[in-house]
Amino acid sequence: MEAIKDIEKIDDTDTGSNGENEELENTNQRIEDKGAQGFVVDDDSKASWCLRKIKKMKKKLNDNEKLADELISKIEEEIRDIEDWRDSENEKIQNNIDFLKNKLRGYADSLKEQDPDLKTYSLPHGDLKFRKQRPKWKYNENKLLDFVEHNFDEALKIKKKVSKRTLKRNAEVAGNNAVLTKTGQVIEGVTIVNRPEKFKINVNN
Repeated sequence: MEAIKDIEKIDDTDTGSNGENEELENTNQRIEDKGAQGFVVDDDSKASWCLRKIKKMKKKLNDNEKLADELISKIEEEIRDIEDWRDSENEKIQNNIDFLKNKLRGYADSLKEQDPDLKTYSLPHGDLKFRKQRPKWKYNENKLLDFVEHNFDEALKIKKKVSKRTLKRNAEVAGNNAVLTKTGQVIEGVTIVNRPEKFKINVNN
C-alpha cells in the first residue's frame, strides 16, 4: 500500500521546466526502483493520471532528441574540421610521396635499360621492383549484358527472389500454415504466427 500511496503523491502541478524535470525524475526513479509495482490502475482518475505522465514523458523524449541532435551537430562540425585538416596535411604528404616515386621510376627505368631482365633492385631502405600484370578488363555493363543474353547465357547470373506480396495475394491462412488459394497446397517455408490484439495508447495533445 505504501508503494501505491507513494506514486500517487507525486505532484502534477506545472512548476516550470525545472519543476517538470524534477517531477519526471521522481516518477522515473520510483518506477525504476520498482517502488510502484504495487500501483494498480482501477479507475478513470488513475488512468488519466497515467496518460498525463505518459504525455509529459513523451515530451521529455522529444526534448532529449532535440538536445542530442544539437550536440551531435556541433560534434560533427568539429569532426569535419579535423577531417579537413587531416585530408589537407595528408594530401601534401601524398603529393611528396608521388613526386619521389616518379623520380624512383625514372631511375629504375634507366636500370632496366641496362639490364632488361631486371626484376628487383635492392637498396638499404627498400626495393625497386618490376612485375608483369594481367590485362585489365574494362566493361560496358549494358552492352556486355545484351551480348551475353543473346550469345553466351552460361555467363548470366540470375538472382531468384520470392515476391511475398504476390504470394500473399494468392494464398490464405489455414491454422499455422499458408495455402495456395487455387489448389489448397500448403506453402512450404511459411509459418503463420497468430498474434493477439495490438494495444495502443493515444495521448491527447
